[in-house]
Amino acid sequence: MLLERKILVVEDNEINRAALCVILSSQYTVLEAENGEQALSLLEKYREGISLILLDIVMPVMDGYTFLKHLKADHRLNSIPVIVTTSNNSEADEVAALSSGATDFIAKPYSAKVILHRAAGIIRLRETSALIHQIQYDRVTGVYSKEYFCQQVRDILLRNPDVKYDILCSDIEDFKLINDTFGMAAGDRLLRQVAELCTQRLGDHGVCGRLNADQFACLLEHRDDYADEMFTQADSRINHGFGDQNVIMKYGIYTVEDRDVSVEQMCDRALLAAHSIKGKYGRHFALYDDKLRGTLLRRQAITDGMETALATGQFEVYLQPKYQIRDGRLAGAEALVRWNHPEWGLQPPAEFIPIFERNGFITKLDQYVWERVCALMQSWDEKGYPRINISVNVSRMDIYNTNLVDLLTGIVQRHGLSPSRLHLEITESAYTDTSRQLIETLGTLRRLGFVIEMDDFGSGYSSLNMLTEMPIDVLKLDMKFIQTEITRPTGQGILRFIVDLARWMKLSVVAEGVETREQLERLQNDGCDYAQGYYFAKPMPVENFVLVLTAQAPPADINNSRSAGSADRMDRVLLVADEDKEYRAQMHRAFSDCFKVLEAASYEQAVKTLGNHPHQISAVILSLTLQGGADILTAIQKERGAWETPCVATGPLDMELERSAMELGAADYAAKPHNQESLRRRVLRAMSLHTLQARIQSLQDEDCRDTMTGLLNRRGLYTIAKSLRHESSSAVYLFELDGLKKFNEKYGYVEGDHLIFHFASLLRAHTRVDDVLVRLGGDEFLIVMSHISSMEVAHKKETAILRAYYESRYVDPDSVTCFAGTVLRNAEESLDEIIRRAREAMYAAKAGDKDEYFLRKG
Repeated sequence: MLLERKILVVEDNEINRAALCVILSSQYTVLEAENGEQALSLLEKYREGISLILLDIVMPVMDGYTFLKHLKADHRLNSIPVIVTTSNNSEADEVAALSSGATDFIAKPYSAKVILHRAAGIIRLRETSALIHQIQYDRVTGVYSKEYFCQQVRDILLRNPDVKYDILCSDIEDFKLINDTFGMAAGDRLLRQVAELCTQRLGDHGVCGRLNADQFACLLEHRDDYADEMFTQADSRINHGFGDQNVIMKYGIYTVEDRDVSVEQMCDRALLAAHSIKGKYGRHFALYDDKLRGTLLRRQAITDGMETALATGQFEVYLQPKYQIRDGRLAGAEALVRWNHPEWGLQPPAEFIPIFERNGFITKLDQYVWERVCALMQSWDEKGYPRINISVNVSRMDIYNTNLVDLLTGIVQRHGLSPSRLHLEITESAYTDTSRQLIETLGTLRRLGFVIEMDDFGSGYSSLNMLTEMPIDVLKLDMKFIQTEITRPTGQGILRFIVDLARWMKLSVVAEGVETREQLERLQNDGCDYAQGYYFAKPMPVENFVLVLTAQAPPADINNSRSAGSADRMDRVLLVADEDKEYRAQMHRAFSDCFKVLEAASYEQAVKTLGNHPHQISAVILSLTLQGGADILTAIQKERGAWETPCVATGPLDMELERSAMELGAADYAAKPHNQESLRRRVLRAMSLHTLQARIQSLQDEDCRDTMTGLLNRRGLYTIAKSLRHESSSAVYLFELDGLKKFNEKYGYVEGDHLIFHFASLLRAHTRVDDVLVRLGGDEFLIVMSHISSMEVAHKKETAILRAYYESRYVDPDSVTCFAGTVLRNAEESLDEIIRRAREAMYAAKAGDKDEYFLRKG
């Protein structure tokens, strides 16, 4: 039989029991019990697997009435129908049996046909009732199912046209986290508590249903006095019943005004109100109003227009540059999408992406972006532009496309690209679904050469176990995580831990949302690899990104003489931003032989000029007494990138103003009044340093860079040695990690590599972007630091670096000691001579007691 039905015969007379078994066994599986006690034991074993009970009333040990009392008291068993069989065919006996909970009554002797018909009818009725119950009621909570709730609401509204009603919907915040943390059983228990509370509160004055997951809906008579206290009391009861956990409920209320609106739409509106206060502390309920109605209409308009927008090219790809933290060089970009609507204008992704993710259109949009990005990279390759990679978003819905692997490989092959050029960003929340398909799909893509990035790391509920299971290459730290973590003291947050963990797992780390120099320096100190954010550049149209991309070519050296030709002069633009007209005229005369000089007399003019010449301006002379002058300096650093345009600040002889200018990113400060020739040398020197840094950034060949730390190696140092000769008032530092071999033997070479990388990160954190950092050999590091005018200043920087090292968690005083030798640079000396003097100073330090040496310096 497709469905095995069991009937339990409870009869103390063996002959009667045998007769019933003969009648029923042709169609059913028969279980036998001699009395009520045996019957209860069998019920405990089979429970609702028993379809019907045939019960004698007069039995030893436990009679039929007592058995019925136990049966009806057990909620697990009380739905099983019972036919009472008895020799007494009196009306009183029949009434007594039915009153005790029996479903039917049959008198002895037995009629086979009657018993079979009665059994079949009752079993069919029970199964039909159970099926209806399953359709009408939610299996977990026992309240109405969504479909039956909507039907009931329609009926109530129809029967009571003059009564005003509200739809109240509730939503549990972070319900998935509750399931993940406490388990599905605990989550179901919480849902039952919510349902029980709803039904108790409503009583006979409304109906309640479960819409889906953690969302419930109630219909109740309208009231005007909703208050937070009503909902906080409900939350307290729920939390108390859930072990005093901090379960947060949000409620939305829709007053039924238009009864032509479907019940489903009424619930949507109430849920929209609930969602409008998600994440808002102290807000427990919200009413659906015209503002939310506008939001709903906006969603519908977006949905109605999305297909046309894709077909007519309204979606535009924007690119946000991504930079290497170690040297500030462009390393790639992230592809984002904007909707340039003919009526609404340019729409940000937050306006439409969440809607597309809900309705499934995101898969079409993602494929459009992938195709467009690959076409751009192919075009740039053909034009000889620097080769970069671009990250694209892959939604959770994309992952479950069975053709995803073929689709992506087809796109990169069609455009002649290596898969490694297309980085696939998948949000952290998608990774929380650790299905086999997700793991296998990403694993296949990774084996084919695609780079897999976990986006928004730190925004959700990641686990270390998840990181080890998932096939990923890059962690992208969430913007809010970066902004919060940066406020904590170095070494006291988890940023360093995450970076170290990524190193151990051989993952790169990208920080997004970097907005300040302080954030960048913290990321640099903690060893982060790449960064993107408004500090460097906002997302920009493709044509603007091309200017950034093509500006990566190493600029020509700047000649320090006045003999530059007219072509060179026109290629180099100097902006003079000063409130004094005569001063601007003097600067025009002083620099017109080697620059095209532009003038600005106000903050507005200066910003406009910078915006109109995004990559042509070679240097800026900026008066800090100009109204908004400091803001101009900040704008140069924030909007154009910290290393894009050298700026010489001018102002009165004021040490505090000079210090502030240098902190804001000025390359130099010239106190007024000043000699024009002196200012000319300052400007050209700043440009020379900028050119030097650009050359350092351009040294990407493995022969010029240390592969482990990203610093210049010895060959890279000698490659730029000529440029260093123009640098005066500089100091040269030589550091040695003495005892590195012993450290490797004690902890292993992997930890030794971590120590070297950590020390390189520490050097970056304590130097400026235009300083030269070199790894000379296995345990030796060299720094050439500009703007150092005395040994006293030089030793302060040396002490700061040594102190930072000895306070580092990597320090093992028994095996690795850091020594330093510092000298001031003499412009006539060769590089080898300077390094020799620095090494002698370092040996002198090693010859003394290291603790005494360090304390003396501190």
